[in-house]
Formats: sequence, structure tokens, C-alpha cells
Amino acid sequence: MRSVGQLKEMQSKYADKVQFFIIYSREAHAADSDRPAGFDVEQPVSTEERREVALKFLKQMGLEIPALLDDIDDKTSQDYVSLPDRLYLVGKDGNIAYAGDKGPRGFKPDELEEAIEDELKANVKTPAAEAESLPRENGSRENERMTRMLSRIPAFAAINKDGDNQLSAAEIEAAAEALLTLDKDGDGELSREELRPTRRGR
Repeated sequence: MRSVGQLKEMQSKYADKVQFFIIYSREAHAADSDRPAGFDVEQPVSTEERREVALKFLKQMGLEIPALLDDIDDKTSQDYVSLPDRLYLVGKDGNIAYAGDKGPRGFKPDELEEAIEDELKANVKTPAAEAESLPRENGSRENERMTRMLSRIPAFAAINKDGDNQLSAAEIEAAAEALLTLDKDGDGELSREELRPTRRGR
């Protein structure tokens, strides 16, 4: 089957960027169904039977794509409306980036590959884009919080003469003299009370 060959090629091509899976579900054309297609496979009646049929199918097709098994209740198949077969692409954000039409007419690996290329391009960020995507609002709030906290520490406020919340080499060199301004009782020492941070509103 050409479509199977295309899937193999895509898996090889995007092996380091995309994780491929096959989800094996209900047989669409089982021998005992209303629409048999010449396959000598009856519809499994248990998850274990389905597992055996799935393993035979994968071996016959020569597929090395990792396979997942839908339970016998067909929940995954029902959730994704996937019978008889269907292609999906899930983006990095967990949302469906591509949903092909139901097969066989809607089973189009070419469309899937286009969707993969679009998704990969959308997730490639230049340095400028990375900078734009930084959580500026949260960073700004954190900076404001830090600024308020530092401004309430008398020792830091005394040393930080220019009020930029950064200590320059000159400010560090003059730190001893600056700290003396906090010595309210003039005893040459800074007590816990003199170093105590100011409270909000003061």
C-alpha cells in the first residue's frame, strides 16, 4: 500500500521531531461483519484477541511504528471518530493540529506531512521571538516586588545611594560610611532595631 509506505518514510524523516503512533482498534471489515473485505479475520471479542490480531497485522505490513491498542470498548475510536482509519496530528500544546477525513478516501499522508511541516515551522523560534515570548508581565511583577522589599531594608537603602536597586563598585566601597548614617544613637554599632526593615506604609 502506497499510504503505508508514505507513513514509513515520514517516520524516518521526522524521527527526531515527531513521535508516530498507530492505534489499533475495531476491524472495519472483519470476516463476520456486514462489510467483509476478503480478510480472514473475525471481529475480536476481547482486548486480548484484538492484541493478537493487531500483532499479526503489524507484522504483515512490516510496520515498525509504535502501536497502541484501543480497548475492546472502542473508547478511543469513538472519541476520535476514527473508523475505518484516520490520520491525526497532535501539537506540542496537546491540541489537535490536523484531523484528516475518515478513510479510505480521507486517508491522505501528504496532507499529514504538510501539517507536520506547518507545525514544526510554528514552533521554531528565533532569538527575537524567544525574547518576545518571555513572561514579561510576571517578570515585571517580580521586579516590582523585589524593589519594594529592598527599599524596606535600611542597610541596602543606605548603601544604594542612587536608588537604582543595584550596588555599584563605588557604592560598595563607600558602604561603611553609608551604614553609619543608620547609627541613630551614635554608639558606632548598628543594633537590630536600627537594621530592622521598615513596615509597609511607613
